[in-house]
Amino acid sequence: MSGPPGTAGVLAPMSAPQQPRRPVPTGPSGPLNAGGTSTVLPVSGAPVSGASMPGIVRPGQAQPPLGAGTVYGAVEPATLPERSRPRRLRPFSPMRIGMHGVSRTALQQIEVPGSSSGLMLGQDGNKVPVLVRMFRDEPTRLSLIGGLWAARVTVFRALAMGARVVVFTGQPTEWKGFGRWATGRDDRVAVMSGERAVTVGATATSPALLLYDVGLNGAQQPPALGPWQTQLTVLRQLTAYGFPPVQASNMVLMQRLAPNEAHAAASVLKLTDETVSLLQLLRDDMLAVLGGQADRYLWLNPTQIENTQFGAAHR
Repeated sequence: MSGPPGTAGVLAPMSAPQQPRRPVPTGPSGPLNAGGTSTVLPVSGAPVSGASMPGIVRPGQAQPPLGAGTVYGAVEPATLPERSRPRRLRPFSPMRIGMHGVSRTALQQIEVPGSSSGLMLGQDGNKVPVLVRMFRDEPTRLSLIGGLWAARVTVFRALAMGARVVVFTGQPTEWKGFGRWATGRDDRVAVMSGERAVTVGATATSPALLLYDVGLNGAQQPPALGPWQTQLTVLRQLTAYGFPPVQASNMVLMQRLAPNEAHAAASVLKLTDETVSLLQLLRDDMLAVLGGQADRYLWLNPTQIENTQFGAAHR
């Protein structure tokens, strides 16, 4: 069988049309692939000689018999390097997860232990979380000069730490149903009309918060506290009548103060003129924390649940 010069021993499919001869590209050392070899880059990127690949025939080599499904120039998967072969993934066996039923009574017995390291009230101007040691292994007394909104947010976050709360108030309707809404139970929050003598057990994982929202004077008979028990006195307005509970506090929390309240706070807490000015400029969602190691100003960052239940921040 004869053919054009230079094609002896090369067979092509009979149906392949005659292709016009194209100029052979040249390089610095002569025509490229002048010896009739071809370079194939497999998936791995390493060069492989075309003489060792199926479908590529050098001059003088016998053409493999033409069979069904033979495609010249194609690389069969079986000839790929081991790491380049497609792997067959075995299907996962179906998972079998059983159903477990728990009664409502059993769910009510499940409690998440709280952490006594600190209650996160919010973030300061540098986005650093501000934690308050509301519960300690010693008696703790705090005062909040602000309104009902800030008091509710503080109690709600204390409940998340596992606290048990007793609210003494002259307006019990403002706290009615709070415990059921916040915890889904009736034994975590007790609301008392006015001051009463109560005994509340407390541990590190279940501290006690006694909140007194009983007027401008605070508690007339402050309770005797033990470890992990905290008294929080809410003063909706600061006057000279509220000086005793403020002076007895380990820490004072303040919303924005009116000018007369700011000057009253300065007289009882020995505040600087700069602090007096800042206390009058706080936003509705801010608190000043005075006492401890340093004074801090923070944003409460109320959550969507808190905004929905308590409304927009206000005093």
